Amino acid sequence: MGYGKEEKVMDETTKIIRDFYNAGVEVEWNRIAGRPEFLLTCRMLDRYIKSGDKVLDIGGGPGRYSLYLAEKGCDVTLFDLSP
Repeated sequence: MGYGKEEKVMDETTKIIRDFYNAGVEVEWNRIAGRPEFLLTCRMLDRYIKSGDKVLDIGGGPGRYSLYLAEKGCDVTLFDLSP
């Protein structure tokens, strides 16, 4: 089975999305540091996720929440189109 038109379109779309988010990774990382959004989200995470839990963070961007959970003792796997 060959590499079809749909696969090429998906590859191009994925590249566009990846490039868009890669361009702003530092801005996003710094945007939420110490902000109420980050602090409140961490408080909610603390209510439901405990040290030792396994966490799959899909679309976690620069990994701010994954890092928080890993430092808390969770086994975190982050998947994102951006490296």
